[in-house]
Amino acid sequence: MSNKEIKYKFSPFAVIVGLIVFLFLFTILGIILVSLLSVKAYLAVFFLGFLLFIISNEAIPNLFRFSKHLIKSEPALILTEKELIDNVNNVIYPWTDIKKIKYQLNYPANYISIEVKSPSLFLKKETNSYKRLIMKLNAKYFNGTFSLKPMLISCNKRELVENLYLYLKQNS
Repeated sequence: MSNKEIKYKFSPFAVIVGLIVFLFLFTILGIILVSLLSVKAYLAVFFLGFLLFIISNEAIPNLFRFSKHLIKSEPALILTEKELIDNVNNVIYPWTDIKKIKYQLNYPANYISIEVKSPSLFLKKETNSYKRLIMKLNAKYFNGTFSLKPMLISCNKRELVENLYLYLKQNS
């Protein structure tokens, strides 16, 4: 195998649409929250406030990170001889730790699943408690699977999947 490194950029369209959708949802939920406060529906206010917190905790850091990578023209995904560098999820997967890669066709949100040999190693590295919980659920219900969202990556999806399979086969 050649020591070729393949880089895939973030999709500007996906990042901009994600930002617009986030702002729209955040605004709508904020308006509903304020109107519920005026009628003293405190349980509903608590629930929507918690929902806003959860959405913000995950979405805002990701949108800033995606935007930073997009502005700096940094890649979303890098395939090297030794590892798969995933800047979408901010994770580095050594090829030797990957058990299987599979392209999942679930319209409209297709994704690429990565099953790792030892999910507990990745779990120990994660410092964000919310992400750690998601990783535990993935490990329990999807056999240690992490996912890549190809819609965030500007590339030919078939070529991306073929290159992932090729690199996994040649480097694991």
